[in-house]
Amino acid sequence: MARRVTWLGRTATHLILRPEAAKQRFLAKYCSSVRHQRVLEIGSGRAVKGKYIYSVRDFFLADGKNNVVDCSDMMPEHGHRVLDIRTMDLVDEYDVIICFNVLEHVYEWQPAIANLKRALRPGGTLFVLVPALYPLHDEPHDYWRFTEHALRRMFSDFDSVTVDHAGVRHLPTVQFVVARRR
Repeated sequence: MARRVTWLGRTATHLILRPEAAKQRFLAKYCSSVRHQRVLEIGSGRAVKGKYIYSVRDFFLADGKNNVVDCSDMMPEHGHRVLDIRTMDLVDEYDVIICFNVLEHVYEWQPAIANLKRALRPGGTLFVLVPALYPLHDEPHDYWRFTEHALRRMFSDFDSVTVDHAGVRHLPTVQFVVARRR
């Protein structure tokens, strides 16, 4: 019964609030100029019917962008580089890091954000997407729904932070962060 309710909640959310459409708008608005960069995608996810439907890798490889994209996930069975952002020790390796639909599942978000910043090369950019209005999922590891104000403080160690949203500002469906390192 609980699985059916969860499935129904997720399906209704996707039909009504359209978080995938919001993700595509954010990619087009903020990421379309990413070219000739080394990109790390955090949480590339599992394959569904042979396709990595949770990954945005193809967006960064399309149209001759000439990016190099490394996919990662903390679950080895998903077939990507195994990385846990809470403990990873990458330093100055990537120009761009994509972290979509991951931070709500990271209880220890402070070291995760510090590690993401450290993994960026000087001048690098971190793109983060988190749900704001979305049913519980991947339980019991769904911990957070962040406000725009929380996100600004969480990423305050970066040199510049932009927070955008889908939906009405006071009731957003998705929050999107662009954090830049000098």
